[in-house]
Amino acid sequence: MNKKVNTIVFIVAGTIVNLLLAILFIVLLMVLIFKVETIWPGRGEPMFPFAFIAGVLLAMVVYQRLSHWVVEKFDLSDKLDPLFKSRRRRKKKDQD
Repeated sequence: MNKKVNTIVFIVAGTIVNLLLAILFIVLLMVLIFKVETIWPGRGEPMFPFAFIAGVLLAMVVYQRLSHWVVEKFDLSDKLDPLFKSRRRRKKKDQD
């Protein structure tokens, strides 16, 4: 497999992991809200939108750190094609 195929496989697998992490965090936060609701009735209901947003943000942060760890751990930097290439051209320094 070439670098582009490796990159596509890595991104697809990472997207699936990111979705699973988001679902996991959202469910955990919802369970926490239900526990708060049983202790203090009426206090947990307004937290549902925040639980959804926080679950997605937590998943993004964990996925970012996990993907960097995987790339470093398995030395994938030379096996993956860079996603973003700089459009700026580096100016060559004039040597005297």
